[in-house]
Amino acid sequence: MTPNRIVSAVAAIVFGVAGVWGAVASAGLGLIADPGALLPGRLSTNLLLSILHLAIAVALAIGCVRGDRAARVTNVSVGTVLLVLGLFGLFAVGTPANVIALNGVTNVLHFAGSSALLATGLGAPPAAEAVTRGRPAERTPLN
Repeated sequence: MTPNRIVSAVAAIVFGVAGVWGAVASAGLGLIADPGALLPGRLSTNLLLSILHLAIAVALAIGCVRGDRAARVTNVSVGTVLLVLGLFGLFAVGTPANVIALNGVTNVLHFAGSSALLATGLGAPPAAEAVTRGRPAERTPLN
């Protein structure tokens, strides 16, 4: 497996667990409750954020299964969404615009996930390059 597929699979599992856990914890609070339920005492969530996490998990899992190119595109796309979500959270916390119950801890985690996905999606070598690394490249008439 390539780095993009591995990171995509691990992130899918993490976001899937967070989404299910958040949905169970915030089931009685309503879709856009703010403040939402607190997971391990600090991590704020509500049903809308849990649904978003589950959608992210499904997208990452599909990208992982479809191959390296799909995993790379999915990692960059989801990483960008998480970056925008983190930036939104910086300004939305404590305001009526905070419909997904963000707080400082969730912002940090969204930025961390964004960093990991973007770094892998943009920095890891493509699948063909990863396979040949460490061996001399074959000479062709074009190179």
